[in-house]
Amino acid sequence: MKTIPWLAVLILVACGGCARMLDPKHAFDRTPEPGAPDYRDETAWAALPGKRDDSDATPIGMRNRQRDAPVDVFFIHPTTYFSRKRWNQPLDDEQANRGTEFTLRAQASAFNDSGRIYAPHYRQMSLSGYLSASDADRDRALDLAYADVRAAFRAYLQQWSKGRPFIIAAHSQGSGHGLRLVSELMSDLAADPSLRKRLVAAYLIGAAVPADALRLTIPGVPLCATPQQTGCAVFYNSFEAGEDRPERFERVRAWYPGGYRTSEQPRLLCVNPVTWRADGQTSPLSAHLGAVHAERDRPLPEPLPGRVTARCDDGLLSVTLPDGEWRQWWFGGDQHVNDYQLFYMDLRANAAQRVAAMSHRGGTSPAAPSPVKPKAKSRNKAPRKPAP
Repeated sequence: MKTIPWLAVLILVACGGCARMLDPKHAFDRTPEPGAPDYRDETAWAALPGKRDDSDATPIGMRNRQRDAPVDVFFIHPTTYFSRKRWNQPLDDEQANRGTEFTLRAQASAFNDSGRIYAPHYRQMSLSGYLSASDADRDRALDLAYADVRAAFRAYLQQWSKGRPFIIAAHSQGSGHGLRLVSELMSDLAADPSLRKRLVAAYLIGAAVPADALRLTIPGVPLCATPQQTGCAVFYNSFEAGEDRPERFERVRAWYPGGYRTSEQPRLLCVNPVTWRADGQTSPLSAHLGAVHAERDRPLPEPLPGRVTARCDDGLLSVTLPDGEWRQWWFGGDQHVNDYQLFYMDLRANAAQRVAAMSHRGGTSPAAPSPVKPKAKSRNKAPRKPAP
């Protein structure tokens, strides 16, 4: 396995309290703020339907159908910036941008059968920020990152959406921002919650979200309870069956209207990504549609069906694992980096189910957006700063 950037995630997760030595070097207010992206500029986007990027990747035997897709996908990538130098990523950081490209291949591409993928670069908080002893500094760094995500979504609505239905898809830090986006723009708390009528589903995967968020943070957006339900949200965090509950879930800091809060040993939201239900039933191997093991700069391999069982257990997703390379770098039972790859084909098929259900209800008829002019892929090019 060659997805080495994820090794940094696992080392820090496994190290837990001993990783305080790896928190950002300076307080937030002593760290220069990176220049902001201009989402009118195509270079501010990691993925757009009309440009070649890693979200176009497909497993062997699959097709990228973005050209004719009836909905859009707004994808918020997970943490790919690991430096201690800054709290938030400068947008020209090449290593972080290469990591983002990999998340498009391993995660966002699962949706290219059903939707046109829009994925913004944003000034994400560094992984080291999660290890800081200062909740206030971490919250400020997350606020900065979220401001970019919200601005990108607004730009998407203004430039390309044309009233089309959309999926919100994200992982890890991206899912935390996605939760806040749904809360502020699509829940009953939104100034105009009518935007929720266009929400196919929100796949907010790999973020620890306490169960009371359904009532307090995203009222009106229920937990997905069936495979065809629309306007709902999916959450899960994977760990290996038979292993201890990962320590990082004992103290969870999540966003609520009014700010971030810490919860001790909360019960988390969980939807089984094989059955697409929030009960405690175990899905059989025969129901698993396929894992896809992604590697950087290599074609996605043929899916491996019937390899994983899954069950929501005390708010976490307890999974069995395929043999071999899936365990090569894993520390303990935490399967955070595999949240998408273990259920890649299940996610791909479910997105199509929900889109079909939306279409049946008459929700996918708006005009198609004007395509972005195709162009060659430009690697690691920094988004242009807005003019003063």
